[in-house]
Amino acid sequence: MTIEQMASEIAKNNKSEQEAIEGYYLLIDEAKRNNAPKEFIAQVEEIISDEMNHSEVLSYWVTKMTGIKPNET
Repeated sequence: MTIEQMASEIAKNNKSEQEAIEGYYLLIDEAKRNNAPKEFIAQVEEIISDEMNHSEVLSYWVTKMTGIKPNET
């Protein structure tokens, strides 16, 4: 497997992390509308935080492996 192929696989995994985050936000929205326990919402927010951390780590490795950096805004 080449570095580019590995970076592509990492990017796919990162996409999955982002999709998971999206799903968790939808879950929180539903939970709030249905008066779910605050502890549940807090735990889902913690899961989101973990997923965000995973996404940052994966982005770091794509950048490190390819040398391609995101544009600065």
